[in-house]
Amino acid sequence: MKIKHPIIGISPWFDYEKQLTYIKRGYCEGINEAGGLGIILPMTTQEELIENLVQTCDGFLISGGPDVDPKYFNEINLPSNGEISPYRDILELHIARRAIELNKPILGICRGIQIINVAMGGSLYQDINSQLASNNLIKHSQMAPSWYPTHKITIKEDSILFTLFKTTSLWVNSFHHQAIKELAPGFITSSISEDGIIESIEHKKHRFAIGVQWHPELMWEKDRIFLSLFEKLIKSC
Repeated sequence: MKIKHPIIGISPWFDYEKQLTYIKRGYCEGINEAGGLGIILPMTTQEELIENLVQTCDGFLISGGPDVDPKYFNEINLPSNGEISPYRDILELHIARRAIELNKPILGICRGIQIINVAMGGSLYQDINSQLASNNLIKHSQMAPSWYPTHKITIKEDSILFTLFKTTSLWVNSFHHQAIKELAPGFITSSISEDGIIESIEHKKHRFAIGVQWHPELMWEKDRIFLSLFEKLIKSC
């Protein structure tokens, strides 16, 4: 008897100079280990093709990467904003909107949480270090092994995240300088860091639309608790 593994489309990284589409192994391997079939989506900006991808896949994982173009949340590009990827913005914003419209499971990681928030009408801090300098920020771009947790988050008990991790306190890794500013309508904040930065969001009514600011794809091989995010994505399919 053949087992059908849910197909999870993973948004790719793109090197404009070398014209390469690629992804780090932790994303695909995490999906596969959790019981799904992780596939790297093609880098296309053609709306018809993106819509075909939306209809084909059972769920989606929006991966980490460069900054979101501020024009998508009606701001000018500040000097502190980093590298942007026009191709990825077009592809991922379309996927995020349609996945939520169609009630298809979607998980956003780092840039992915930001894409989901912007796609649904929220905004971002372009650079927390300059825009929130007075907030006694903790270090959000760690200089430690990628799998190593460097700061703590507090998880709300009435959240999907709490049902997965079964704790209100969790240590995570961190590689970002942007973060959610205004939360998109329909979402709740399900965890925050020690300095108040939003670390995860969940849609109130969608069966599984979650974004996390940390990188579980870099942690699950060292600590299997982080695989639960991938497992919940697969089960929701």
